[in-house]
Amino acid sequence: MSTAKKWVVTLSNDKSVSEVSRELTKTGFNVDQVLDQIGCITGSGSDEVARKLRKIPGVADVSPETTIQLPPADESVTW
Repeated sequence: MSTAKKWVVTLSNDKSVSEVSRELTKTGFNVDQVLDQIGCITGSGSDEVARKLRKIPGVADVSPETTIQLPPADESVTW
């Protein structure tokens, strides 16, 4: 059994965001957020699901979601 991971799906504008979102869900992707202003959809699924998503018309890229942590505001070193 595959473990679900968080993914960011970048859209190509070939199809509407709602159409692509429906297709992602049909493929087994659990949609978390639809960010239509920037053409991205976030959610979770297995590696196998991610491979299938890449073949859906309207999908430009499928990448693992990464966590970014900003330092406290009073920290002098930011990197």
